[in-house]
Amino acid sequence: MDVKEKPTFKMYHMPTGLVGWIIAWGYSMLELVFTKAYRKFDELLDLQPKDDVLDVACGSGVYLQKNAAHVHRIAGIDLHDIQISLARQRNRERIAAGTAEIVLGDSAALPWEDNTFSAVTCNCLHCFEEPQKSVQEMHRVLRPGGRAVICAGYDPDEVKARKNEQKWRCHCWTEAEMLKMMNDGGFPQVSIDKTWTKKGGLLIKAVKQ
Repeated sequence: MDVKEKPTFKMYHMPTGLVGWIIAWGYSMLELVFTKAYRKFDELLDLQPKDDVLDVACGSGVYLQKNAAHVHRIAGIDLHDIQISLARQRNRERIAAGTAEIVLGDSAALPWEDNTFSAVTCNCLHCFEEPQKSVQEMHRVLRPGGRAVICAGYDPDEVKARKNEQKWRCHCWTEAEMLKMMNDGGFPQVSIDKTWTKKGGLLIKAVKQ
């Protein structure tokens, strides 16, 4: 099945008000234990002080604060205003210094010009409504030679992948489907790290030509 034909789901819809703040705060605490995953991101990206880094679906901004503190510029985008508030608070010193930008927005329509960033990260492509468009947008805002590292839902069996989509209400791809989506998104040079396959995920590194 073509990726474009798959049903789309909104997985992490955040409630508003006090309940939303409680859930968002709880998720931000969970992000703090993702250090192993984030270290793998670092290994694949090899971020340098000259890098300009965008984190798509940045959540409460933990990765930008903890793992990209040494780079030239950071930016984050998320669909949920409560998470954006937390991310801005967490990265307030860099925002005040003019070296960080945290915005409310959609991954399928990134509000930056072409060739803006040298590195892009995304920890939850499987949660997006339009993952193909999101990949295209990540490609667009990367500079030539820029690197992207993306975590995505995975099952080696196509039938099981479809069942997982219905069960978990988010996207799930086989390796072949993921490669096709990345290629169609503009990334001909793609490598897949199966570190997270037992946890139902793939780490994809892609380079913009």
